[in-house]
Amino acid sequence: MRVSDIRGKWLPGAAALTLGVLLVLCGSFPGEGIVCEAKEAGAAATAKQENRTAAGDEEEVIAFVTAYRKAASPEGLDTLADYVDDPEDEDFQEDLLRNQAMFKLGIVGWENIRVVACPMSDGNHWVASVSADLLTENFDFGIPGLRVVLVGRNEKGELKIMSDNTSEHSDTFLAEVRELYLSDEMQEHSIEIAAAYNELLVEHPEVIEWAESTNMAVEAELGKMLEERLPAKTDAKEKNTDTKKDTYTVQKGDCLWNIAQEHLGDGMLWSSLYEQNKTVIGENPDLLYVGITLQLN
Repeated sequence: MRVSDIRGKWLPGAAALTLGVLLVLCGSFPGEGIVCEAKEAGAAATAKQENRTAAGDEEEVIAFVTAYRKAASPEGLDTLADYVDDPEDEDFQEDLLRNQAMFKLGIVGWENIRVVACPMSDGNHWVASVSADLLTENFDFGIPGLRVVLVGRNEKGELKIMSDNTSEHSDTFLAEVRELYLSDEMQEHSIEIAAAYNELLVEHPEVIEWAESTNMAVEAELGKMLEERLPAKTDAKEKNTDTKKDTYTVQKGDCLWNIAQEHLGDGMLWSSLYEQNKTVIGENPDLLYVGITLQLN
């Protein structure tokens, strides 16, 4: 299962996580019997302080993720490494190359950024859903899209976008990530962006063809860049695709579009691929788990 980015990639209109404790303490005072009011007030004050702290943490996370999304621009690309826990991570390096490819092809940044941040029970991680309108040189309007990331504090207490290393997390942790991603708040955000995207397509159907051609162009440009920077990884990928298979095991960074494009020859076949593997994938085609096996025939 992916943790740093459940979707894996930013795609228009797609969706590629609160606990409370109540303590009532009573005490006795000489000559006054049992008195609870003072202790209850203290507990209430503590609860209020905890609420303020939680609210402050949420605001901090939202501001951090918003800044991270804004930095994904031609002007701020060099600063993206400051936002992640492991700048040398292969997935992050590939994401940098993908952004560079996008900017070469007329994408200029994002606006109308909105973040929904859900805290995890450890108090140190948040699952954040970030939506924004993709800006391009082709249109005078933005294209709604959404991405999900895992945010955590490092040993210095700094917020970072966490790398996609599931071996560092327990099954319980990953199950909570999934539970929060599927929470009502997260899903409402996803549905809202999907609806906005669909409404845009009704008014501007030309976006469909643009999105398809741009996605293919970005992947082609990314392939060239990977050949230059990561030849060993690219050669291994090409060797794997030389042999046609009836099944495919989901890897980090995968989405149905890219799997269909690479193994079926047409990204538009992603919906057929989903229907064929719906019992394995689940109700959300945007939520792929590393390690599941998909039928390709």
